[in-house]
Amino acid sequence: MRAKALMLCFFVATLSLSGCFGAEEVEKEEQEVTVTDQRIFVTDGTGASVGVAPIEMEFTFSDVGETGKEPSIGITSSGCMFFIAMEKPMRSCDAGESWIDSKDITQAPFTSDPYGWVDPVTDRVFNIHMMGLESTWIGWSDNDGESWMGNPHDSGTTPLNDHIKLATGPWVDGAYGLVGQLNPTYETAVYFCFNKLVGISCFTSFDGGATFEVGGDIVGLASTNGGLHGAITTAPDGTVYVTPRVPTPTLILSKDNGLNWEERTMGEDA
Repeated sequence: MRAKALMLCFFVATLSLSGCFGAEEVEKEEQEVTVTDQRIFVTDGTGASVGVAPIEMEFTFSDVGETGKEPSIGITSSGCMFFIAMEKPMRSCDAGESWIDSKDITQAPFTSDPYGWVDPVTDRVFNIHMMGLESTWIGWSDNDGESWMGNPHDSGTTPLNDHIKLATGPWVDGAYGLVGQLNPTYETAVYFCFNKLVGISCFTSFDGGATFEVGGDIVGLASTNGGLHGAITTAPDGTVYVTPRVPTPTLILSKDNGLNWEERTMGEDA
């Protein structure tokens, strides 16, 4: 009987040790599968894919914290960014880490169509807002939005405006350029264009965008398709370009600071 009891104890003891002497399980390492992002590719001038590695770029998300329909952004030489979010000229001077609404009582209280521009020569920040269809409220700051000035009715001599755009550029020799270069109040020409019913109107300012006294409707091909147009662009030689929405790709341009305008088509196959 004692022998059976000893055998039973031995049997139980060996069962408890069986796991220690068993074969160890080997964990299989899962191989990482590299998936090529089909959204990243490099093409040539014809749109065909080429075997060239894309440029390495890193992006950081920055939440402005405000609604920004039809937003525009500009950066001054100090590094401050201005994001026109509805009627608010949001400013960040820490690479987008934080944003504040920099406007004061001189700026538009609401907007029907916002636009912003930073003059790359003078660093003047423009905060532009359409007031219904009647006129445009243009504000500006020369100290990174610390203080502002504004004109509540700053859309030239012609009321009823839409799709507002503003830009700046150098003065050239000529009638407008002579006046502009002799004016000590501002260094560059300021242009303001908008859609007026069936045409485009463009004006030139001699006082840094405070007023727009010269200019008017641009007639011709630009009057089709409701006169809608894109942003204003200026060249280093002072030429001003406006792009109308027309069937044939076209540029409207002025070589004399907006005194006269002409059109250049890109051809039917452009």
